[in-house]
Order: sequence, then C-alpha cells, then structure tokens
Amino acid sequence: MNEIHDANRRGWDAAAKAGMADFRHDVDWRECHRSAGLALDERELKWLGDLRGKKACVLGSGDNRVVFALVGLGAEVTSVDISEGQLNVARQRAAQLGLQIRFLRADVTDLSALDSDTFDLVYTGGHVAVWVSDLRKYYAEAARILRPGGLFLVNEYHPFRRIWDEKAPHLRVRSSYFDLGPDRYDRAEGIPGAEPGSLPSYEFRWTISQYLMAVLDAGCELLAVDEFGDRPEAHEGGPSLAGLPQCLLLAARKGAQRRAPAGPVPAVGPQLGA
Repeated sequence: MNEIHDANRRGWDAAAKAGMADFRHDVDWRECHRSAGLALDERELKWLGDLRGKKACVLGSGDNRVVFALVGLGAEVTSVDISEGQLNVARQRAAQLGLQIRFLRADVTDLSALDSDTFDLVYTGGHVAVWVSDLRKYYAEAARILRPGGLFLVNEYHPFRRIWDEKAPHLRVRSSYFDLGPDRYDRAEGIPGAEPGSLPSYEFRWTISQYLMAVLDAGCELLAVDEFGDRPEAHEGGPSLAGLPQCLLLAARKGAQRRAPAGPVPAVGPQLGA
C-alpha cells in the first residue's frame, strides 16, 4: 500500500472509532435492505435489474448502505473497503440485521485476494475515487474481478463540484479543473479527541474524461453516461452548490479483451509498488 492510501486508511479508521463511520446521515442503514431506493438512485436500479442469485462486489463500501441494498435485492455481496474500522461497524450492523455478507479489507488498486472473472456486478461510487491515487489501476482491478459480460457501475461525486473554494462566501474557483492534486489536509480537525496534525489525508480530483478512459482502458464497453442531481450535500461547506451537477453515473460491460491504455498515466503522487 502506498503512503497516501495508508494515510487515508488511518483517517477512516480513526473516524470509525470515533463513531463517525456514516457518510450519509439522511438514510437509515437499518432500512436499506428492505428499500433499495434509499441507498441507490432510480437510474442505478434501472441498470441493476434482478440480482437474485448474482454475485456482486462493492468497492470502497464505506458505510455499506449500498451493500445492504444489494443484499436486499437478492445478490451475494462482497464488501471491500480499505478501512478495517469501517468494516467492523458494517459487520456489527449486518449481524444486527441478519444479513450474510463477505467483508474484505483491501486497497481498491490491489484486489489480489479476489479471483478474476468472479462477479456479475462490480459497483463503486459515493466519493471513493477522491481517495485513490491511481484511477486506471483501480478500475482495471474492478474489471479483472468482473466476469465477461458483467456490469461495472460507477456513481461518483461530479468532478465539477470539486473546483470550488469552500471557504469563500460565494462561488469562487479554488483550483483548475485539470489540477489533479493531491490536496493535503488534517483529518484530525474533524475527529473528536484526535491529536492535531496526526491524521494527514489526501484527496484527488479526476476529470470526466479520465473516468471514461479508465473504464475503457480496463476493457469495458461503455453503455451509458449520465449526470443527475443538483442539490447541495451535507459535507459541502461554503456557498451553495445547488444547481450544479451532483453525480456522474457510468454503466459499462466487461468485454472479452482489455484494450491498450491510450496515453501516459498522470503522475499524481506515489504509485503502488514505488
């Protein structure tokens, strides 16, 4: 695991220990397995269809609301997250709900614990890519574990929302859309009891074209690109982002062969194996 991913892992472990494992507070995790629409948008549900008897993997599962929803839809689900703290919270909740889920702690750029061509569905989204320093490797691993013909579904925070200065009283561009980062900040500032400066965390900004090319380079056929939502989110500080696109949805299907990557991979921090 590279230094950036490990630092981000420590931040999420600390947050989980402090009782801050939830990303969305407007959705009750206890109800997601009974009502998938609480965790998944109708546009996602359209692509998922009937999951009874299907194998699904959620990468960067976080608070596991999507995991619970997929189980409720009949899928056999593997929940993957870099934070053991997050997964421990999810394990406790799954046991409380009586849900059977496989939990795996792993970096999304190294899924060597999972066999190739295994899953009918790989889902990832909800602010996962922001923590990952190598988008192409992340999506290549997602495609590797997906069986040929399987569905790769990505729902990410829209890249256009990442350029704004959260400390400004009105909309003001903080950084170029093409500046990938990483941005460094102190995660300890938002965690009660954490020593200041003890939890450096890093965030990246990927462009729409980089999301698209990472999916294609992973050997997937792009089926649809969608943008939806225009409401502000609870974590957003500063001026209201209402009216700006909220989510970027990509639906793709794994092909029989992986295409050769087009162009160089951007250098945005230490890479795995460096």
